[in-house]
Amino acid sequence: MGDITPIADREGQVGGIESMVVDGRRWYFGFDYSMDTAVSPLVEDPARMAEFASRHMLQRDGAHDVDYWRDLVDLSVGESGIVGEDEDRTYDSGTLAAQRLTPSTQLMYLLGAATAWDDGFFEDDAVQAALATIGVPERDREEWDCLDRCVAATRSDDTEVRAAAAVGLMTRYQRFIWDNLPANWPGVFAALRPA
Repeated sequence: MGDITPIADREGQVGGIESMVVDGRRWYFGFDYSMDTAVSPLVEDPARMAEFASRHMLQRDGAHDVDYWRDLVDLSVGESGIVGEDEDRTYDSGTLAAQRLTPSTQLMYLLGAATAWDDGFFEDDAVQAALATIGVPERDREEWDCLDRCVAATRSDDTEVRAAAAVGLMTRYQRFIWDNLPANWPGVFAALRPA
């Protein structure tokens, strides 16, 4: 069994284990709850996830062995520290493809966490212009939370606002996220590939 390569700049982080289901397959990943950041590739095999965590992750009290991490891997099937409902961590390709420009709040959070909340998205002048057209206050235009408002704007009766949100901003968001997903995340979330 070969070693799973850690995500650059995320090795040795303190975190726990989360899991989700994509197209009927359960995937495990390390998650730093203090930074709201995914800290590992997606791993399908629970034993390999436990081994990865024992080699590349920490808990607040330091390093732990494979058995310790395996317990956390197993717990992640029934419990989550980032979503309240199991359906909020269950995805299928059809739904993902349909949500490319209108992702759920939970999906936006997960993808943001996977990209370590790279604020480079907000540095694009076209993104800032689209946020202004949508009506996002200037003080909120560099906050990931404003995307919920942008998704809502895709359903606006105002044609200019709808075009700025759906075509301008959310298309740029989709491409930015795709280009910044780490490790094997793009393969697992292939249905989100920009058109």
